Amino acid sequence: MAWKVRESDPERSLAVVEVAGVVDSTNVEDFFGFINGVFKQGVKNIVLDMAFASYLSSGGLSVIADAYRKAQGMGGKLVIARASEMVRDLFRVAQFEKIIDFYEELEEAVEAVR
Repeated sequence: MAWKVRESDPERSLAVVEVAGVVDSTNVEDFFGFINGVFKQGVKNIVLDMAFASYLSSGGLSVIADAYRKAQGMGGKLVIARASEMVRDLFRVAQFEKIIDFYEELEEAVEAVR
């Protein structure tokens, strides 16, 4: 699987989701379902750890934008940690950096959503 919940803190309604490999048309629906499943567990604060992600299609970016809006609607927050320069460029082109907070260190990202 290209993603998993690496860390969870139910008291703070927080999950760290590790995204690895490629998110594209072959698995974007599974990614969407996975992220929505995290929300269904009562999580409203999500850190997407992108350290091992190599590519996101426009569909993958759309899932992240939807998750960002969902977190906000629940009174939570979604942030991105440790994105590689190539993945970060995809976010820049899509102008995600104007709305979503990015962090170089995972610990910083976790603290930002607590």
